[in-house]
Amino acid sequence: RFTLESLPHFKRLYVCFGALKRRWKEGCRPILDLDGCFLKGPFKGLLLAVVGKDGNNQMYPVAWAKDLEIAINDILPRVEHRNYARHVLSNWFGRKKANTFEFAFWKVMKSTTEREWKQNKEDLYKLDEGVAKDLFSKISKAWTKA
Repeated sequence: RFTLESLPHFKRLYVCFGALKRRWKEGCRPILDLDGCFLKGPFKGLLLAVVGKDGNNQMYPVAWAKDLEIAINDILPRVEHRNYARHVLSNWFGRKKANTFEFAFWKVMKSTTEREWKQNKEDLYKLDEGVAKDLFSKISKAWTKA
C-alpha cells in the first residue's frame, strides 16, 4: 500500500502496447504528437502522452510515460518544442504581476506579423523593462497560441 511516507519504487515509467504501436504504423499518419502535464499530489512528476492521428482525423493513443523529459531531449534534440501561451502567462511572475501585464502580453501574442510583434514587444518594455526582460528571457520562438 502506498502512503506519503513510502519510498519510491521506480523513477520512470514507459507504456506502449504492441497492438497500439502496430495499429499506428498500419493505419495512422506518420506523425506523433507529444504532450505533457505536471502531476501534483503524492505522485509528483511529469506525465507524457504520445498520440497519432488516424484516417478520420481522430486522436489515436500510442504510448504514455512518466518522468522521461530528460531522455526526450537527449534522443530527439532537433524536435521542435512549443510552449502554450496561457502556460507562459500563468508561470510568468506569478498571478499578481501577470494580471497587471496580461493585456500587453496578449497583444504581443496575437501579433500577426514580425513588425507588429516587435512594436508590441517595445510597448511592453516601455511599461516595465524588468518585467519584459524576464518574459523575453524565455525562448519566445517556442510560444504558440493553439
